[in-house]
Amino acid sequence: MDRDKLISSLFEKGKAYDIEEMEVYISKDSSVDFNIYEGELEKYIVAEEIGLSLRGIYNGKMGYSYTEKLAEENLDELIKNLIQYAENNHNETIEKISSQTLGVEEFIPRENLLNKYSEEDKINYLFDLEKRAYSVDTRVKTISQCSYGEKTESVYIRNTKGLELEDSHTIGTINLGAVTEEGRNMQTGYSHYLFNDLKEEYKEILIKDSVGDALMMLGAEPIESSNYEVILRNNVAADMFSSFLPIFFGSNVQKNLSLMKGKIGTEVAVDFFNIIEDPLMEDGKYYRTFDDEGTLTNKKYIIEKGVLKTFLYNNKIAEKENTSSTGNGFRDSHKSSIDIMSTNMCIEEGNKSLENMIKFMEKGIIIIDIDGLHAGINPTSGNFSLLSKGLLVEDGKVVRPLSQITMAGNLYEMLKNIKSIGNDTKFCHPSSNYFGSPSILVGKLTIAGK
Repeated sequence: MDRDKLISSLFEKGKAYDIEEMEVYISKDSSVDFNIYEGELEKYIVAEEIGLSLRGIYNGKMGYSYTEKLAEENLDELIKNLIQYAENNHNETIEKISSQTLGVEEFIPRENLLNKYSEEDKINYLFDLEKRAYSVDTRVKTISQCSYGEKTESVYIRNTKGLELEDSHTIGTINLGAVTEEGRNMQTGYSHYLFNDLKEEYKEILIKDSVGDALMMLGAEPIESSNYEVILRNNVAADMFSSFLPIFFGSNVQKNLSLMKGKIGTEVAVDFFNIIEDPLMEDGKYYRTFDDEGTLTNKKYIIEKGVLKTFLYNNKIAEKENTSSTGNGFRDSHKSSIDIMSTNMCIEEGNKSLENMIKFMEKGIIIIDIDGLHAGINPTSGNFSLLSKGLLVEDGKVVRPLSQITMAGNLYEMLKNIKSIGNDTKFCHPSSNYFGSPSILVGKLTIAGK
């Protein structure tokens, strides 16, 4: 049975079970993953997953159910599971199903530029990347990771109130890890790049960020504990802010899990600091014209010129605040209920290069890598304490690498002490909240070393 007939049949059966309103959400993910190790194709995995989620209002309560078997014989069980969920739903806030959305037809879908490359092209790209990474320096001992991933995500939503939407986007990711060795000292470096077109120039960026870091850190040692001027390099700033993103989710604000609560319209950062969310960002991890509730998405400032402008809402959380959804009602998968998620977020660039920020630093540290984000960051209080690697700067020059140091501070205080923002945006790994940042001179932080 084709999709439209299956959904029509499901809606007819649902009415017979006294379900008032219904909505079908179908997600389809197809992916290709492979990696190269020492000149050999080590694995090649092609996968596809399709799932259907049904939600509907039964006796005034929202119910959910899902299946991976899109067949007529599974529809009755799907409806009965929805009813069982609704009967056990004791949430006082009632979710609503959206009416028809207007304006989606104005958006132009993002073209999948990866389709123009054959499988052989992509594999050869990775072979050449690994070969070039090895050739950078004789101290490169191993290219520990050289992998390619490509994923196409498609979403279809249709409900009994006339809403029908469909969207699809594709994105690729390359990961490159390097190990260098000199005497008894061994260091690692890692980089990734997310793209919608397989350009040659990405190879040099990946090699510079991974092999470059692994070479630069050879001979690293701790430094005396003290307060130092600190530059968070772009990758570190992106990872840190990504971990703090839940403080902007309306659901966490309502649960008193964010010190941003009550600060809409007030200054929370220096006046040249901006955070935006852009669901239609070119080369973004996401490209969504609507969220999983059918609300149109749009580019918006979360913080503009240091002032907190909005939190992120889905329909349910927005209604409790007597406001409108920001188009951030998303699911983790067809198996989950609708929650709040961010799409592509970033700190807007300033006008200084990293080299320029270093040039005017008398004595300070560039943090180039951090560990322990899950345990070392408290999004509620804003406190962080992170095992780090860095570079010591004296009189405007990098003088030596640093390891086994711990950087500590508080996000809310740091936002008001930022000195300058770079122009070299890098995004965190797409497996986490997708956030981009340029390098940032954040003022003094506590560094614990020897």
